Amino acid sequence: MLVLLAFTACSSNIDESADAPRFYNVTLTAFMGDADTRALSESGNVITATFAENDEVKVVKADGSLVGTLRAKTAGANTTLTGTISGTFNVNEVLTFRYHSATANYDNQVGTLAGIAANQDYAEGTLTVSTLSPLTFTSTSVTLTAKQSITKFSFTDGTNPVTVKTFGIAAVGLVQSIATNGTPTMGAVTGTLGTANSDVYVALSNTSGKQAYSFTIQDNAGNWYTATKNANLTNGKNYTASVKLNKLPALNSTTVGTIGVLDGLPAIVLNSTTAVALMNAGALCPEAYGTYNIFENPPSLTGSWRVPTQAELVTLAGFSSSWIYPAPYGVNGRTFTIGSNSLFLPAAGYIDNDVEVGEEPVRLGKELVSTFGYYWSQSEATPSSMAYSLQFSSAIINVFSEYKVNALTVRPFHTLPAQ
Repeated sequence: MLVLLAFTACSSNIDESADAPRFYNVTLTAFMGDADTRALSESGNVITATFAENDEVKVVKADGSLVGTLRAKTAGANTTLTGTISGTFNVNEVLTFRYHSATANYDNQVGTLAGIAANQDYAEGTLTVSTLSPLTFTSTSVTLTAKQSITKFSFTDGTNPVTVKTFGIAAVGLVQSIATNGTPTMGAVTGTLGTANSDVYVALSNTSGKQAYSFTIQDNAGNWYTATKNANLTNGKNYTASVKLNKLPALNSTTVGTIGVLDGLPAIVLNSTTAVALMNAGALCPEAYGTYNIFENPPSLTGSWRVPTQAELVTLAGFSSSWIYPAPYGVNGRTFTIGSNSLFLPAAGYIDNDVEVGEEPVRLGKELVSTFGYYWSQSEATPSSMAYSLQFSSAIINVFSEYKVNALTVRPFHTLPAQ
């Protein structure tokens, strides 16, 4: 998306001291460029762009602090943006203008153009401050460029369309989110469609050139499929792509390493009595981290899937494994050799809730993501504040005790039906 914004501003000074925040009323005349994304209405295979009334443009500083919000007065191919920015600015300071949010999140998509327009349509441009009284910039216009492409995927099983319910996509360089300071977080992009469909619209941000993309698809009937496809995506463009899927069979074998669908989830046979899911609890593909859970509040699992025991994690840790870096689909972790196939566990880190005795647990954010994996068992340890978990990095793998208040990922296990 390209949007030209002609800039005028006036200041209303609350305090004339050099370090005091100032408030600037801003009016921008905005023009929608000849780009392939934004406003997101489709004619044929072209996605065209228009503003919606009250569309927002966030203004942020280099440190990520939000200093103002501008809004579109009218809908259409061009509009006027008005609003107020406030803060302490310096000559030659660069301000970033972001449509329509100060941050971007490409995960948890719904597979429609309307969903992308509401949640993933993200663009940015910059202006450099030239004077402070009044506030002016080195240019009278700013160009906003899209930070993602949009692809209309059609998935097939042979020649038959697949009605998609959930999807997971992973690749080297794939951006999962962008912070207010512009720092990207890499990772898998997943989505759940409100209404299952064979055509799925996905916003993807990846500027790392041609890559192999891994697809994990679940259809409306509960069948699971996988595929890989090479692509070179350019931000601001829209594409159409047909992906031929490989359907996973039902798992009805006790042969170690056999892969198939068991009780609603893709799985691999670990031994004659146990199978392991191919993805974490709450995840939609093997490369996604899934949900983080404290020991006392385990994830809700479908069917007879369960949190493994300490002994079962010890068994898994005993298989030959290797640290995957660089990862073929952009996510670090360990691959376990199980028979003739392999099982991947991403290094999802953990959420540190450990605090002083007598205080309430407070979530402090994810730690050690992409460098360590922490996976709960259902087995308590000593002292009673701890339980056993599988822990690994590039150098170690073992089952250790961990504080119950910390939030870890879970890889579901399943007892095989008697043959």
